[in-house]
Amino acid sequence: MKKWMSLLLALVTMVTVLAGCNANSKPSSGEDKSWQEVEKAGELVLGMDTAFPPMGYKDEQTGELVGFDLDVATEVCARLGVTLKKQPINWKTQVNEINNDNVDCLWNGLSKTEGREKTLNLSIPYMKNNQIILVKVDSEYKNLTDLAGKNLGVQAGSSAADALDASTEFKNSLGDIISIDDYSKAIIEMKNGTIDAIAIDEVVARYYLTKEPDTYRILMKDDKNVESLAVEDYVIGFKIGDDALKAKIEDTLKAMDKDGKLAEISKKWFGEDVTTIGK
Repeated sequence: MKKWMSLLLALVTMVTVLAGCNANSKPSSGEDKSWQEVEKAGELVLGMDTAFPPMGYKDEQTGELVGFDLDVATEVCARLGVTLKKQPINWKTQVNEINNDNVDCLWNGLSKTEGREKTLNLSIPYMKNNQIILVKVDSEYKNLTDLAGKNLGVQAGSSAADALDASTEFKNSLGDIISIDDYSKAIIEMKNGTIDAIAIDEVVARYYLTKEPDTYRILMKDDKNVESLAVEDYVIGFKIGDDALKAKIEDTLKAMDKDGKLAEISKKWFGEDVTTIGK
């Protein structure tokens, strides 16, 4: 009898402790206040990499943070009645930055990947992008096979790194794979001959081609098609559960597509409308 009483008391104690823990836990009302919090603060904090032209980067002449994504985000914020705060972050720790509420969103050429779908709340796509290989214009490399045994640079934590990991045969054929903090540093490394090629987003590569057309080239499959490691969508990353904020921004982007403002910003940076919302 005493044994049963002891077991009963132990069970009651356990239930009481669990109840106390639940009482002290954050209430799970299911209410999403992500947009209300941004609206109350009066600003949207955008996490970005400062070396990802032309999507978002630091202008070498003025020192200002500029780019296509930043122009679009500025217009979105103006329509929503809040200001845009451009917050440089370590791109390798992007998920921690948003989970720790240091930023409200990740918006700077963020590619949709299977891994990011599990850790972030991703918006609808607004642009397509290829992961390609950039080499010096006077190099002997014509295709992926020519890079066998050569050194390739890739940005740490980038979707180019993910695409390279998925291209097992090509990756295994390479010599050293050099992890580099950002693409501007990768370009310098290739100029200096430290690396032979760079795995990079096509939109970023074409920015460098525009600046120095006689210095770089993209590996091509044929006259019209690039050697693509992966075709991806650019999206905006939010904290999981921040559906209200995501919906506000998506609705604004759709409105900008309908009234032509999104196309106008695209033509400023790319010479044509390369956006995919509503297409």
